[in-house]
Amino acid sequence: MDRFAVKIFKNRFFDKEKLLKFGFKKYNNNFFYFETIVDGQFNLIICIKDEITIETKLIDCISNEEYRLHLIDGVEGKFVGKICDIYENILKEIADKCCKRMYFSSLQANRLTEWIIKKYNDYPEFLWAKSPDCGIFRNKDNEKWYVVVLNIDYSKLDKTKKGKIEVLNIKVDKEDIQALLNTKGLYPAYHMNKNNWVSVTFDETVSDEKIKQLIDKSYILSQKIKVSKKLK
Repeated sequence: MDRFAVKIFKNRFFDKEKLLKFGFKKYNNNFFYFETIVDGQFNLIICIKDEITIETKLIDCISNEEYRLHLIDGVEGKFVGKICDIYENILKEIADKCCKRMYFSSLQANRLTEWIIKKYNDYPEFLWAKSPDCGIFRNKDNEKWYVVVLNIDYSKLDKTKKGKIEVLNIKVDKEDIQALLNTKGLYPAYHMNKNNWVSVTFDETVSDEKIKQLIDKSYILSQKIKVSKKLK
């Protein structure tokens, strides 16, 4: 990405439905947007290749060659400045209308975060200064956690693997744990009670729909804590 895109789209990812609503067209799983700018002198072509990758080209309508002076630091001039302003404003509009905030590092974690926000109106809380990329979701009725997102070394879950990975800790019924741990991508909970929690890797191994089911169950279990206290 160029210097404008890096700044504008930092900590954001693209919403495909919003891209289409904005005016992007889908071709072979990529999304394209075309606009003529600077009084018809240039054609701006924008390609969104996945949820975080954007590529742009500015084509001179007379020479049919790519124009790149607006992307070079230190280049000055009234005409280049005008192009920079128009180009930057278009990207900002796309960011405002077609993007969602990235709360976490993995795309899967962010997709599910948006789902949690929409369904439960719960936003992630980042409680640890030393681990700013780790967050929790809590039940508003009783303040109990039902989701914990952690960024850890894979070896914490599997001694045969290394490297950073984002994981989801969720509460489960004790009687379901053994069956869940037979599922690829699920592990005994890291840093939580292994009798009541499991860890799920955010690396697309487990489908979004399966994780949504697990989150729903964890949310219900967090509600039961409140109910059991009331009965006492």
